[in-house]
Amino acid sequence: MQVALTGATGFIGERLARRLVAEGHKVVALTRKQSPRLHATVQQITGSLHDDQALSRLLLNADAVMHLAGAVRGSTSRDFDVPNVEGTARLLSRCKAQAAGIPVLFFSSLAAREPMLSHYSASKRQAEELFEKRTDGPWLALRPPAVYGPGDKEMLPVFRFMARTGLAPCAGRRSDRLSLIFVEDLVDAALAWLNRCGDIRAICSLHDGQEAGYDWPRLADIVGALCGRRIRVWELPGTILDMAATANRATSRLRGHAPMLTPEKLRELRHPDWVCDNRQISELLGWQPATALKEGLVATPGWRK
Repeated sequence: MQVALTGATGFIGERLARRLVAEGHKVVALTRKQSPRLHATVQQITGSLHDDQALSRLLLNADAVMHLAGAVRGSTSRDFDVPNVEGTARLLSRCKAQAAGIPVLFFSSLAAREPMLSHYSASKRQAEELFEKRTDGPWLALRPPAVYGPGDKEMLPVFRFMARTGLAPCAGRRSDRLSLIFVEDLVDAALAWLNRCGDIRAICSLHDGQEAGYDWPRLADIVGALCGRRIRVWELPGTILDMAATANRATSRLRGHAPMLTPEKLRELRHPDWVCDNRQISELLGWQPATALKEGLVATPGWRK
């Protein structure tokens, strides 16, 4: 199949592009600039989601679309709405005009389940609503939890900190629970969709098979066993975190840098329940996770240094 891919240079997108090529699919990727990291056979279309000409080239002769592009950092609602909502709307509009009926896989986020928490979570939920209103073709919105694996820049620093200091830094309470997924399992789910996408219109969560998710003591035990040391849970002082997040947003405006830690992001991190389930996606795609956290961390280099 010929797959139109956005977000191909990101952590998940790069691995997805590689797997698509390995399985014999032709990949046409929308990139802001030519990337040497992508496989040589990937056709790169330079442009953005707000460039109709680039979108037209991306969709030419495409059999399916996998949409990963979007913003995960920012301090205002517009920082997220422009790429995540308006960009998705432009893509779907182009699909309707040029490739009506084409299946689209959208990488949303489990954060969309709680849209009141942050600008990011609200933008992901609004993007999902665009798909729910779509009438010209099938679609699936995936809601992954925290994704980790080789090349990850969000979760691996946390595991690395735990390994080096013997402390598991928790923004909320030690009893808070979250689901996780290894990046290759997420890619497997995307490839399973490619084989069954014809009549699916759904929003699905997915995780690594740990039904009740992980609390922080369990995470500390798993990482500690791999590192050969005891790791204690450290509930970070709330006032200090609040001050850091507020200062980070203020200074980011001066530096022109999109921040990750903001007061809104803190609300996400402090939410006590980021546990999800696999029932719907398993029924729709026949997909099952293959990698538990221990095995996924063993397969991920660099974090134990």
